[in-house]
Amino acid sequence: MLVTIMLAAFLLTAFIRRSGTELLADARAANLKGLRAEAYSALETTLAVLADFRAVDGALRSPAEGWEQPLSDTGYEPGPGRDVAVAFEDESAKLSLPNASEAEIQTMLEFSGVERNQAEHLSHVLHAWVHDAPKDASADLDVPDYTRADPPYQAAHRALRSWGELAAAELDEHVFFDEAGRPTPVFDAFRQEVSLLSFRQVNLNSARAGVLTALGLGSGEVQALEDYRARPKPRGETGVFRSITEAGTVMGASITGDRYGTNIEALRVNVAVRQGQIVYRLSAVVSAGTNASAPSAAPRRPSPARSRPPRCPRGKP
Repeated sequence: MLVTIMLAAFLLTAFIRRSGTELLADARAANLKGLRAEAYSALETTLAVLADFRAVDGALRSPAEGWEQPLSDTGYEPGPGRDVAVAFEDESAKLSLPNASEAEIQTMLEFSGVERNQAEHLSHVLHAWVHDAPKDASADLDVPDYTRADPPYQAAHRALRSWGELAAAELDEHVFFDEAGRPTPVFDAFRQEVSLLSFRQVNLNSARAGVLTALGLGSGEVQALEDYRARPKPRGETGVFRSITEAGTVMGASITGDRYGTNIEALRVNVAVRQGQIVYRLSAVVSAGTNASAPSAAPRRPSPARSRPPRCPRGKP
């Protein structure tokens, strides 16, 4: 009898423990579903605000134009107990890897902390990985022999579709990822300065110093731009360049060519919804210009002129 009672108590305890875990899992799933809907609502509101500004000004140039707080400006109110934050990242302030030359990639690698000799070699490797294979690709001894990997593979010869693909491109050099597969400080720095998206013009309103240096600007022009950004602006002025001519008055007459612009070509919108200890994050890239495109494998992104959310943004808790 005692054994029967002990067995029954053990089974009951296990049942209660498992039921509690399942109830917590169900509650978390229900919360995430609500947070996901909240994130998409915030994204839709944000895109509508961007569309309005673009319709009035003809382009998006910088959040300093007045759209840095799209939710509060529209009176958006999240659900009870929830906090919603929207942040913007101008992808066109970075160097477009699909359109970068070997010399530009090398400069960005050196800015990221790679020694010159290794940066020169790795820039050649990345350029060969991204672009079409030359007729004498098999004779290029500076490119790793990927067929000797386990399992063997070949260079993609197209734009990177994810940052993790850098591990395949570098093979066993361990510049971007260590032997355990963890991202290195070089990877973090490189990702801050380089974009996987394809666009032709870098936005001078938000371009980084390393990117401008890689594109050929001298230290004088770059310093002049940074000083201008740091300088207090008179009341009513945003400090946003609306044309290359305006930028040239600050940086000098050398700001010419088709690599510089003053409009945002690709804008990343990051939405974070928090309720208690649970956070749901949603990230979407929208084409704010006419010359930007995502890697070929990525889903097409809508223009901000459309006020509904992208079809396939990436969301994750």
